Amino acid sequence: MECLVDSIEKDLGIERKQLVLGERCQWVAYVPVKWLNSLKERKLLPSSCPRPEGVSEAEIATFLQPSVNKLPAGWTRISIQTLRKSRLAYHISRRSSSPPGWSDEAGRVGGGLDLDTVSGFMKHVADQNYRNLWRKAHGSYIRPHTVSMEKPGPSCLESVKGSLSRLLGCSFIHIGGDSSLTKEAGPYPSPISQGTHPNLLPAEALLESAHFLYVIQPFSRYSLRDVVTYSPAKLASSHAKVLFILFQVLQAMRACHREGLACGSLSLNQLMVDERLWTQLQLSLSDYERPECAELIRGEAGQQGGERADCSGQLEKLPGLLTDWVHGRISNFSYLMGLNRLAGRRPGDPNYHPVLPWVVDFTVPYGKFRDLRKSKFRLNKGDKQLDFTYQMTKEAFVAGGQTGEQLHVPHHISDILSDITYYVYKARRTPRSVLCSHVRSQWEPNEYPASMERMQSWTPDECIPEFYTDPTIFQSIHPDMPDLDIPAWCGSYQEFIDIHRKLLESKEVSLNLHHWIDLTFGYKLTGKEAVKAKNVCLHLVDSHTHLTSYGVVQLFNQPHPQRLVGGSYAPPEAPAITRHLKDVAERCSEIRAASPINGVVPETAGSEGAWPVEQDSGDHSKEEDLEEGTEALDSLSAFDESLDQSSPAPIGNLSTVDPRSLVSRMNRNQGAANHELLDARISLPEGFNPLQALEELVKLDNFLVRGLYSELPERTHTDQTRELSFSQLVQRDMQAFGVLIAEIFFAHRLKALAQNAPLLDRFLAVRKLCLHHMKEIAAPLQQATSTLLQLQVSPEELLKTRTHRDQVSLFEYQPVFEGLPPPSPSQLLSPCCPIISFPFYFNSLHRFVCIYYSHWAEDGDQGRDFVFSLWQQLDKLLEKVQPEGLEILLPFILGLMSNDLTAVYAAWYFFEPISRALGPRNSYRYLLKPLVGVYEKPGYLCGRFYLYTDCFIVQLIVRLGLQPFLNSLLPHILQVLTGQEGAEESQVLGGAVDDEEGVSASPDSYSSAELKGAAEHRSSSFVDFSSGISFSDQAELTESEDFQNGIFLSEREQESVSLGKLSDKSSNSDASAEDCGTDSDSKERLSLRSTDSNRDFKLMEGFLQPGDEEEEEQEEEEGEGEVAPESATFCSPPAPDPRENETLTKAGNLDEEEDEELSEGKEQKILLDTACKTVKWLSARLGPTLSSRYIVRNLLRLLISCYFGCEKHQFVSMGDDNLTHVGNIYERRPVLGDLIAKPVLECLMYVAQLYGEPVLTYQCLIYIAYVVGPSNSWRLNSRKEAGLLSAMVLTQKIIVYLSDTTLMDVLPKINQDVLLPVLEVLTSPNTSFPSRVQARMALCVKTLSLIALVCLRIGQEMVTQHMSETLRRFFQGFSIVSDLKHRMGVSENSRVGLAGLSDGTELGWDLAALEELEVVFSLEMAYSAYIPFNCLIGRPIRIFDAFDSRNPVTAVTSMPAPHCSIITGTADSVLHFIDPRKPGLQHEFRLNSSVTAGLIRCMAVSPSGRSVAVGFSSGYIYLLDTRTGLIMRVWQAHESDILQLKTAEGNVVVSSSTDHCLTIWKESDQKPFHHYRSPSDPVHTFDLHGNEIVAGTAANRIGIYSLLGTSAPVAMNKLSSENFRGTLTSLGILPAKRLLLLGSDNGVIRLLA
Repeated sequence: MECLVDSIEKDLGIERKQLVLGERCQWVAYVPVKWLNSLKERKLLPSSCPRPEGVSEAEIATFLQPSVNKLPAGWTRISIQTLRKSRLAYHISRRSSSPPGWSDEAGRVGGGLDLDTVSGFMKHVADQNYRNLWRKAHGSYIRPHTVSMEKPGPSCLESVKGSLSRLLGCSFIHIGGDSSLTKEAGPYPSPISQGTHPNLLPAEALLESAHFLYVIQPFSRYSLRDVVTYSPAKLASSHAKVLFILFQVLQAMRACHREGLACGSLSLNQLMVDERLWTQLQLSLSDYERPECAELIRGEAGQQGGERADCSGQLEKLPGLLTDWVHGRISNFSYLMGLNRLAGRRPGDPNYHPVLPWVVDFTVPYGKFRDLRKSKFRLNKGDKQLDFTYQMTKEAFVAGGQTGEQLHVPHHISDILSDITYYVYKARRTPRSVLCSHVRSQWEPNEYPASMERMQSWTPDECIPEFYTDPTIFQSIHPDMPDLDIPAWCGSYQEFIDIHRKLLESKEVSLNLHHWIDLTFGYKLTGKEAVKAKNVCLHLVDSHTHLTSYGVVQLFNQPHPQRLVGGSYAPPEAPAITRHLKDVAERCSEIRAASPINGVVPETAGSEGAWPVEQDSGDHSKEEDLEEGTEALDSLSAFDESLDQSSPAPIGNLSTVDPRSLVSRMNRNQGAANHELLDARISLPEGFNPLQALEELVKLDNFLVRGLYSELPERTHTDQTRELSFSQLVQRDMQAFGVLIAEIFFAHRLKALAQNAPLLDRFLAVRKLCLHHMKEIAAPLQQATSTLLQLQVSPEELLKTRTHRDQVSLFEYQPVFEGLPPPSPSQLLSPCCPIISFPFYFNSLHRFVCIYYSHWAEDGDQGRDFVFSLWQQLDKLLEKVQPEGLEILLPFILGLMSNDLTAVYAAWYFFEPISRALGPRNSYRYLLKPLVGVYEKPGYLCGRFYLYTDCFIVQLIVRLGLQPFLNSLLPHILQVLTGQEGAEESQVLGGAVDDEEGVSASPDSYSSAELKGAAEHRSSSFVDFSSGISFSDQAELTESEDFQNGIFLSEREQESVSLGKLSDKSSNSDASAEDCGTDSDSKERLSLRSTDSNRDFKLMEGFLQPGDEEEEEQEEEEGEGEVAPESATFCSPPAPDPRENETLTKAGNLDEEEDEELSEGKEQKILLDTACKTVKWLSARLGPTLSSRYIVRNLLRLLISCYFGCEKHQFVSMGDDNLTHVGNIYERRPVLGDLIAKPVLECLMYVAQLYGEPVLTYQCLIYIAYVVGPSNSWRLNSRKEAGLLSAMVLTQKIIVYLSDTTLMDVLPKINQDVLLPVLEVLTSPNTSFPSRVQARMALCVKTLSLIALVCLRIGQEMVTQHMSETLRRFFQGFSIVSDLKHRMGVSENSRVGLAGLSDGTELGWDLAALEELEVVFSLEMAYSAYIPFNCLIGRPIRIFDAFDSRNPVTAVTSMPAPHCSIITGTADSVLHFIDPRKPGLQHEFRLNSSVTAGLIRCMAVSPSGRSVAVGFSSGYIYLLDTRTGLIMRVWQAHESDILQLKTAEGNVVVSSSTDHCLTIWKESDQKPFHHYRSPSDPVHTFDLHGNEIVAGTAANRIGIYSLLGTSAPVAMNKLSSENFRGTLTSLGILPAKRLLLLGSDNGVIRLLA
């Protein structure tokens, strides 16, 4: 290793402390990012690498560990592969240099054959079979008898360099001081190209020195071995994931073979994967180094000899290691360290450091041995705590299984050795900065265990090897942390290490160590045994799908054999036998020898046996002694057996002996000896079992065979030599690929195999497993495994094909097997190949993923163009993909939706097709959280308004379900109305917890649970699926859930939803997506076009308001036949807001401005307008119940947030300070919060217009009363302050929309529950405002405006009757401070005396509140309050008496806004213009005409205010210019009196007369534009609505005419006498809700729908 470290340090300038040997025979270096970037851009040759400053060696060693995620800014890790040029000094044969199926073109073989077609594949198979059979015949019959004329192949060094340069897209940079290399280098290398295959790990740089080649690649944290070892659940859901990984590997192998480069002995460590299973192959270039070269260098280098062997990190085999330990040939420490290495534990890795058991507790001299049958966690926590943990997590697991989200898994322990414990163990040798970042942020040296006894009792984790080997671990490097104390019975640290190591190797530990191994590495980690041992480890049972490079590894699935330490029954020396016992034994032997049958006593019928038994003896101890003595004699019967074997007497002699005489003789001769044996016996050890050793050997053999599969066939090697060819390398790659397939599925059975074991050992291990457990391999891969590994051939015969000992391939494939040539990547990737049946959609899926990663690698445009290119591939892919493929595809989509640059466009383009493929349940489970994340992301995101359009909202509702949308997404959509976005602001919709406590649950109030119900689903409650998807674990929703329930859809939309079809990106009122094709621009124009989304649905007719019963009866009697068409009915939706049309038209034309960047302000305005329009549209679709529960309730909460904060209380100028008329107090002085709350109030009032006054009276007013009501605390917090301001603003809006009757009904409630509580706070000297004077001033202005508005609505008499107390409380505020000053004897003009008022504080008054009152209730405020209330409570505002009493007023009209003039016409044909703000007349215009016109009957001012039409009793109409008084036109319009005049846009005048005519005139035309004649009654009243004229006659008939000139009325209806009594005298249209207001001669006014 020193040779390689020195070369890297010399050639690359990287210090050895910045290097560590990785797991894949590579070096991991810790380097600056700038240095790496300079190297990549060829700006700086690696002369020297900057050293990390201010970082200790321990910290650098930590950063080099794979499990460490966070690195300091500006630093990164790289992987360095080294190749010794001396070991590449051989040639590769040109013969058969191209592997079967290899070609220069992707997917095409020899002559441009396309392997994706059947004809191309069959042609390829025929050509390859012919060539292979010819080569075999030539090699067998021709080559041995001819002299080879072949030229030597190219040098391996040159071949590897050229292939790497082409494959990785960069050239070699020559470094070092070798002049020869400098001369050969030629021009400076070209920049790195971007041609690397996506499934190959790219190279940062390729370097060449005099003796080495360096391949520098980015460091990858996770390999496929990490997945199958630490996160096996990631691949457990479906076989498609494994197939897709292998598909990518074959793609990478095919790219390598095209460039003439072999992949090496493919292993799980070489496949780099990420969370989405994107796989990149890291080439194993060390396999190119020839073994004989390694031996040469090993012999010359001495200490450098085991470099490549050591590179694999101890290639020990577990069966041999286990056998050596069981038989005592290696120590406990060596065996445990070997198990740690095989488990993948890395020294120095804080998350995965090797572990050893604590064996003693250090409480007594030499310690008290620990119970190794229990884990340290169990000993530390206790069984009760572990049972509680397991039971609680089990209950949570069961509960989570019912909801589909299993966030808890039953377990006992979380880890064997945590990173915190590791740093506590090594606290004395670890820098302070590292301890503060991992253990605790605040440095407290006394908090760390001070002694080994305390350390052992404190920690629940196992020990580390340093406490058995390193005496320096006790010595502190910190001046304020003492050394770690050792027990008093140790004189030094080294003595403690020696004693501790001896305790580990003691007999007591050795006899029980196998129990600890079962708990840490063995079968007690899983299954019932783990539960029984209270050792269920969380990492092994949580089925996590996120990638990790560490975890608990189970090496054994069988009980671990015990160590054979030699019992007391088999000591090294023979046991001592007493002389007396020896004599008795000899006498017994003589008796047996003298018997005629050589001491053999044959069995006889009725014999009680050879040993006398005392019948009357009850001493059981004698019987036990007898049995023990018999066993002792049996042990000494070897001498008797030798006599039996030496006697030649025939068996037939037994027939001549009398059995009875024989028995009696034997009893007499042995009687005395038996009694002596009872007294003299051998005492054997307790528990003596002569078969124990044999049983242990059997257990060991069974463990090796069943648990480790250790029986391996003998290898045979030949000494034949042959030149290496590229075809051998390719065959080796395919054989390694077959081994790789088996290792993926047999990972749990191959944990005993070393990670970097030779390919031959891996092959033999997996081959045996395939023969016995083939069913564990996925069915689509079983044939491939059998073909690649040649399982139908015995291993002995298969390995005979190894023609020489240095052959790189395991064996040679047959030229033709089952009709196919030897396997190759191109052949296996062909859809026509029967070996591996890859899903047919894998090509499209792989193309999609390649585009995904190529854009990220190139740092290109990650916005709309990138997502659109993926969307084009997605549509084709989803047509073919199956559910297993969706599990692979979905993490990529979720990644795009989680990235700031692509989140908006990914949601816009991908949600509809992906959710359609997933279905509602999986869409809810996997897409809801990323969608919530997109809406929660604060800040400016281009194109974000797409997600707030009505068409996208419809898709969300239909695909996710109505309830998930309302609970999780609607609050975020509403929140945009306030301009506050993000997760922090979303808490506003959760309600103020402290403000909502104690509210009653009566029907007239809100409960706390209801107020917080809208935002109960937070993003933290969702499971993260970005690292793994599995459709096998479904999120169970109610089967009967109807996603259309509760939402009003048009007939067309209902049909689309029922068929599962939706417009891709356009609302239902737009053209369908089928008409727009696939062009993205057309798609956006359709989706964002300015349309009226309300015209596709009708208002809910069944939602009745109080007092509507009579209207319902009238509608039932009229019948359906009299209903007018939709174009003329009054239930049609209201006209769209011009502002909305203008905004969305801009959004629709956004594609025309792609080259112009939208400013943040313009983008925010478009977003706000789009969200406002969508909320209105959604309110109409949801209906009254859901709108009130989810929209109105959340809007009311958002309204409070609009006034939260002192900056929201600042007054802003609106440019209308000159307005001083009554009722403009609020309009004239708005605060900043009013501007923010404008969209919220607009949406609230829209809902009220849709569903009537109950929304305002039964919901809004109750919420206002709740907000302004007294709280539990006397202090006023910021939320309460904002609530008071929002309550006043909202109440003012409500007053405007309430009818007079409703207003008078709720007026007492407004006074008692709203105004009086607000005035109590406003005028209270005990409570100060958090925002001080500014907030109290704003509240005072808004309260004053609200009171003035109420008084204006109810009139003077009602003000005196209902508002007296309210006005008194308000004006009482002006006298509070003056009364206090008068009481204290302070001058009223003094403002500094408040600070010295001691009595005020004694009375409970707040000095800050008194200062606020003094500023707010000032003379200026008194003057502002005097103007409106003097007018409302006192006399009328003004009486005009300037007219001549002889000429009464015959007609009155008003000028349109912004004019304030009133026009009156008198009997003398004079028009008087009056400004109500000023005294006197403005001017007068006399209508002088030679024609006797008569009296003025009516007048109408044009919408622009420039002209006025005057109708006379004679039928004449005068058209007058209002600015100059000039008569523009006079004409005879009718033959009799003109009843009514109206003007419209376009210089249109409409007149009706008693001659039954209704005429439409153009000001510039002499003839009428259109003429209508009523057949029966004259039209004496009418009104205009859009392009329609609604006219009424004295016969109570309602007619609808058109301004456009149709020949007949659209409809004519007669009013029912039950609904309308009397004679119709006047009518008007309420355009907001398209209602008809009718007046009769009996003084009754009716409102009809």
